[in-house]
Amino acid sequence: MTDKNLTLPRSHLYTLLTLAVLSLWLRMAFPVFAVGWASHDDLLFVHLAAEIGRGSWLGHYDNLTHAKGVGYPLFLLLNHATALPLKFSEHALYLASAGFFAYIAGQLLRSRNLVLVMFAVLAFQPAAWMEQSGARVMREGIYISQTLFLLALGVRCWLLADATLAPAAQLRLRWPSLLGMGCVGGWFWLTREEGVWLLPALGLMLGYYLWIQRKALSAWKALLAYMALPVLVATVMVAAVNTINYVKYGVYRNNDFRSADFLSGYGALTRIRHDHWQRYVLFPKDARERAYAMSAAARELKPYFEGERGEGWRKTGCEQTQTSPCPEILSGWFMWAVRGAVEEAGHYSSAREASKFYQRLAQEIDAGCKLRPDDCLPPRATMLPPWREHYAWDSAKATWEVFGTLANLDRGTLKPYQSLGSPLHLKLFDVVTNGPLAPTADSPVFEMDMTSPRDKLRWGVAQVIATTMSKISEVGLPLSFAIWLVWSASTLFQWIRRGSLPNGAWLLTTVMAAAIVTRIALLGILEATSIPSNYILYIFPAVPLSLAMQVLVVWQVAGMLRSKLKHGHNAAAV
Repeated sequence: MTDKNLTLPRSHLYTLLTLAVLSLWLRMAFPVFAVGWASHDDLLFVHLAAEIGRGSWLGHYDNLTHAKGVGYPLFLLLNHATALPLKFSEHALYLASAGFFAYIAGQLLRSRNLVLVMFAVLAFQPAAWMEQSGARVMREGIYISQTLFLLALGVRCWLLADATLAPAAQLRLRWPSLLGMGCVGGWFWLTREEGVWLLPALGLMLGYYLWIQRKALSAWKALLAYMALPVLVATVMVAAVNTINYVKYGVYRNNDFRSADFLSGYGALTRIRHDHWQRYVLFPKDARERAYAMSAAARELKPYFEGERGEGWRKTGCEQTQTSPCPEILSGWFMWAVRGAVEEAGHYSSAREASKFYQRLAQEIDAGCKLRPDDCLPPRATMLPPWREHYAWDSAKATWEVFGTLANLDRGTLKPYQSLGSPLHLKLFDVVTNGPLAPTADSPVFEMDMTSPRDKLRWGVAQVIATTMSKISEVGLPLSFAIWLVWSASTLFQWIRRGSLPNGAWLLTTVMAAAIVTRIALLGILEATSIPSNYILYIFPAVPLSLAMQVLVVWQVAGMLRSKLKHGHNAAAV
């Protein structure tokens, strides 16, 4: 691959700027969808940002303090300081990441026009306007940008590396990009819990880099430094947050759902056998009774699970998933019920106390299982449910359904939405996000026919774009994957037969395909085993990748056709 920068003419720069301005203009027709009752999601992020802003880090310790990463609350706080509307800043960050990704793709393929086309498609992706993905105060608002930045930096550092340069020279040339990759990677890791989904895509690029550097293995120290720099920077960032949490709360971590103590306690509860399997149910009545008999720690949770609070979680999960009959707490809500039960039992007085309780819970149930092995599955320390044979087929079907939602962009349907919650909570949303909030149901300006002509125009344009993109992508994404598979077979054949390296277009397409497949497979497994996940909010980070992949495949096919037509014309002329 070439390592030369791609220079864009002024006409291209002006066009990119115009597209960005138009995209922001459309985006600002869609205000913040404030969900004031979402104490475990939207409201939690706003609350954590407010606590950090008050100088108390994450505030008084409770069962939600370390339930989510600090990546998004820190962004909320930084944006609040700018006085810019949150959705303006999120979208501006997204446009910057989309522009950078499009530029890197153009550099890899040595095409200025590709930069324009790809950015034009990414700038108007419709999921940004949808209430459940782009409008809520959720970490996906920055996660989508982090994803594009991280992949683009991977391309820049690994696919665009100049194999003719020694590793030490590459390090001197690329250290700013490597440093940037580490910073984005650390922020990415601190934002959501499932950051591993990008590892296959990043691993492919790193593998290609190591392959083209195989003759420079004698300079292994410089080569190792080149690969280790982003990892080191990301590790330092995560360690800094862990250290602050240790100083403040006495535990060295950034997220409870990655901690060994919580996973061991949670896993212990879910290793107890059920009399009858029920989808999404991890701890039914019969399993609870066995746990109470085995463990004094489990008995402390009984008043919560068998009382009004447990019933509340059961109703919430059943209502949100429209599950009927629904006799138990479903798995997507069970993790919060466990933490609530432990808090009500008095063990969230401190982080260390909570940690000790989860360890004791796991030890007592594991000891009880040794005495009653027929009542238990093997020891577990994971949030994944115990595996069943039919989950493989269920996951495959669910993955295909998630792929369908990604392909049709959730049908491209845009609709007006209303903010929800108490006036106090909505005021907090308004202050932290710098507004504007979508009006509540009792607001006289909620109906769309009472909005300004400008907003009517923007909604109309956005709906046309969303509908058009949905129809094109519904066919285009499956077709792109089919073409990519044929293309991959041809590339592999050429590599084996002639030893020729894959070209940049195939490499980048494969990287995007790997990220998309990993994301939808992860969601498919969750949909089949744990929680309804065929949901545009969870699919959101893969949307720009799916659109960029279609652009790249069309670009490559068009280039091949132009080449054949030109060759045929030259042959006819001879």
